[in-house]
Amino acid sequence: MSDSTHKDSNERWLARLLGGDFLLWSPNIQAEGFLHWDRIFATRRVPRPAQAQPLATAGRTLDVRYTDYGRSCGTDDLMRDEHLSGLLVLHHGQILLERYALGLDPTQRWQSSSMVKSIASTLIGAALHDGLIKNLDDAMTRYLPDFAGTAYEGVTIRHLLNMTSGIGWTEDYEDLRADVAEHYILPIAERRAGYIRAYLKTLRRLDPPGTQFYYNTGDTFLLSLILSTVTSKTVARYCAEKIWGPCGMEVDGYFMLESDDGDEITGSCCGASLRDYGRFGQLMLNDGVAPDGTRVLPVGWTALATAPSAPNFHKDIGARPRLDTSSFTGYGYLWWVHHPGSFMALGAYGQWIHVEPAHGLVFVMVGAMPREVFMRADEPASREKGSQHGGPRRLAFIEAVKNALG
Repeated sequence: MSDSTHKDSNERWLARLLGGDFLLWSPNIQAEGFLHWDRIFATRRVPRPAQAQPLATAGRTLDVRYTDYGRSCGTDDLMRDEHLSGLLVLHHGQILLERYALGLDPTQRWQSSSMVKSIASTLIGAALHDGLIKNLDDAMTRYLPDFAGTAYEGVTIRHLLNMTSGIGWTEDYEDLRADVAEHYILPIAERRAGYIRAYLKTLRRLDPPGTQFYYNTGDTFLLSLILSTVTSKTVARYCAEKIWGPCGMEVDGYFMLESDDGDEITGSCCGASLRDYGRFGQLMLNDGVAPDGTRVLPVGWTALATAPSAPNFHKDIGARPRLDTSSFTGYGYLWWVHHPGSFMALGAYGQWIHVEPAHGLVFVMVGAMPREVFMRADEPASREKGSQHGGPRRLAFIEAVKNALG
């Protein structure tokens, strides 16, 4: 074995160990891992277009203060307290504020955690617009007939989009025997081809489809299979045609794969630059109309996808530390509804795209919020249980920006 072959073998071995322990990463490993995700997991590139769509800089400087537990805070405090690697504020498509830390810069990608679910939802909207999906109320077995006779019989695409399949699935990030850890993250890290698809067929039904919201990352993998089936393309290629190209993204993106050259994971951890996450938020703010005027989503898709359509919305997503959903009014098609007309793509460890259409604002916050066990007792985030998803000071900053702009 040559030295280079031995080195490549060792790197693959180390990558699989790191990936399998993703839920246990310390803050230092988190920051490096999130920045270099595509060196740890199998990924597929989403190519940027030949010509990027530039983002203009607004003609004013944003300098706001917000209050956090009696402290007067500014942008530097937000970056530090929320462990942010990137902060972007777009106002009517122009950059109002842009900050970087933790090794991130405008040319690099940061992994999205579950924000990619909102991209998957948008690709389903594009497939509906293209006539490749006939109706959101189609049974998923119409497109994935090998699931006939399983607990997914009678589950529709709409049920997958608003997390109401009724399928039993444990989404506990602190339990290494939970479905999300043992039967999702671990096989992805080990690149076990076909494992997730086969495992989902073994699950049982807990509730009738469409009756109960329960956060289920496993179900979102089915959207990848549906998209590749109806488009006869990889999800990455379809995403390049429908989002990356029309939006004029400036950096190649990527999707994580379930195995080497396997199916895209549409529920966890794609990669994009800070500005390109902002461009995606702007596409939703503009109801699916790209900067060149091309419509890539059905008319009214944003309002439909971001309406609180999930019945019996939980105040608990089944994970410890728990996500505080008290500031959310519901769940749409893989979008969190903050308040009527305002919506978010949300990912663990502090990944946010927050859109305020009435104010023409898109906020992107990415970072490496530590797991609770690693939080110092004196840092602000330790006050909130489950603050690994991002704390209330983020919302206070957003409100301060809205107030400053009038």
